[in-house]
Amino acid sequence: MTRALFVIAIALAPRAARADCARDADALRAHLTSQAHGVRMWNTLWAIGFGAAAAGQFALAATETNPLGPFDRDFEESLYVGGVKATIGFASRVVMPLRVDVPGPDADRCRELAQLRASLTTIAKKERQTFWLTHLGGLALNLAGAAVLWERRSFVVGALSFATSFPIGPISAYTMPRGSWHRWRSERASWSIAVTPRAGGGSLGVAGSF
Repeated sequence: MTRALFVIAIALAPRAARADCARDADALRAHLTSQAHGVRMWNTLWAIGFGAAAAGQFALAATETNPLGPFDRDFEESLYVGGVKATIGFASRVVMPLRVDVPGPDADRCRELAQLRASLTTIAKKERQTFWLTHLGGLALNLAGAAVLWERRSFVVGALSFATSFPIGPISAYTMPRGSWHRWRSERASWSIAVTPRAGGGSLGVAGSF
């Protein structure tokens, strides 16, 4: 009796595994599709913001306009440094945009799930990399701009430029969609039952990643 139940369980395992694959693939596809939309919006809005900031600062410098007071050399050079930093931010969102690639459907739902998990891993690592590079790159860029203004104008002018520009980097990083990074980090160590259909039967295995 025990042997018969074991044989039945093995026979039913591929069907159950395919159902699990279909369920997990649907859930993961919905997640990646949502993340793709969020990432596109983040890239677009920050590209527009950086582009507008660069254009605005260069326009004020070219027209010698200071809406808050007199237009002097300190303000002019701060505008040019700020415009260059905003241009670099704009270029980073246009030239190296964060993106989510969602694999197409597959008749083999378990194979589709494997492809979706691979895509999740890729975007998760990109989100992690972009998050930290945005912090470090913004810090380095603003320190460089402050150093230029300190050398050309004064320490106060450089410090003021740094204080007004530095928060943009962390704000950009923390508004970036990071759902795939969080999901990958929480799910990658989970165990899964893998069933591979073959002629005349199937193979049952347990796999996991750490």
